[in-house]
Amino acid sequence: MAPTTSVHELTDGWTFKQADDTSENAWLPVKRVPTNVHLDLIDNAKIPDPFLGFNELEAEWVADKTWTYKVQLPDMKVPQDGSVTVLAFDGLDTFATVKLNGEVILESDNMFIPHRVDITKRVAQGSANSLEVDFASARLEAIKIREAHPEHTWVGFNGDMSRLAVRKAQYHWGWDWGPMLNTCGPWRPIRLETYHSRVTDLRIEYALDESLKTATGSLEARIEGSSGQSVSFEMRCGEDLVSQISADIYGGVAQVEFRVGDVRLWYPHGYGDQPLYTVTATVSADGVTLHQATRRTGFRKGELIQEPDSVGKTFFFRINGVDIFCGGSDWIPADSFTPRISKGRYRRWLETMVDGYQVMIRIWGGGIWEEDVFLRAL
Repeated sequence: MAPTTSVHELTDGWTFKQADDTSENAWLPVKRVPTNVHLDLIDNAKIPDPFLGFNELEAEWVADKTWTYKVQLPDMKVPQDGSVTVLAFDGLDTFATVKLNGEVILESDNMFIPHRVDITKRVAQGSANSLEVDFASARLEAIKIREAHPEHTWVGFNGDMSRLAVRKAQYHWGWDWGPMLNTCGPWRPIRLETYHSRVTDLRIEYALDESLKTATGSLEARIEGSSGQSVSFEMRCGEDLVSQISADIYGGVAQVEFRVGDVRLWYPHGYGDQPLYTVTATVSADGVTLHQATRRTGFRKGELIQEPDSVGKTFFFRINGVDIFCGGSDWIPADSFTPRISKGRYRRWLETMVDGYQVMIRIWGGGIWEEDVFLRAL
């Protein structure tokens, strides 16, 4: 049995084209995935920078076309010992048809939902495997959906109401703070994974006692694949080992109970420290590590306080017995083209908020489900 999980990020080697372009030089290079079609058209000098002058108008045509992306997969060995090969798509924007060697393996109409496709029996051994993704026009598809449902009242105040029919970032249809750039493409990572067993989800549930000194709870790992036999759960605070417990896997789940004394409490910025406890779940079989997953948490008691007052009732948060003033910001996407927001840019924006003594951030509903790097930086 192979001791590790193999993960190949499909970042390089992509090309793209307008789907109905049959010319000899139709296929154009893609710098990297994740990306979107506007970024790739800018890189290939097919459209000007839409953020300069009135260039936004010169890029409107892009939204009404179908675009195709393709890449050759790396060489893959014959699956052995029950291993599984999966194509993982973290985000496809939005109406996407995915083909492997010409066979449709996935159709998606929601840019926010990740997909995993088992291709173990579909890959061609010893020869090239081609992955191709067609992205239909979300603007035109939205109009079709709206027209197909005259019984529905589409209510909004900003732009084309057909946008409400599509599970896609609403600001792509334009907003008061940004231009109309209805884009598409593989906007989040795509990976080729081979494994025997993996941790698909790691959950931490706990409660603090009345003294706020002891935390008790459970750790639960959900496991995919039949090869895994047990899961070891390790909890650390910094370099200090706090807890280490193992459990066998039953029905694809391993669960343990834990107790932590002398808990280091987490507080919002400006009210105390933010110590984080790291939990690692390691799935193994016959002493061989197959996969690991890690999560962080801060132990705290959070309460929403709603008590009667002279005008109705209060609405504020109390953390570890301390009433919190939740001054903060409403966060819109940091760039209309989210694939080019680097980890460093996310970090700098959030550090600016901390420097301004903000303690709460609201993710605006017309944007995206934010990246893990954003959430983990908080």
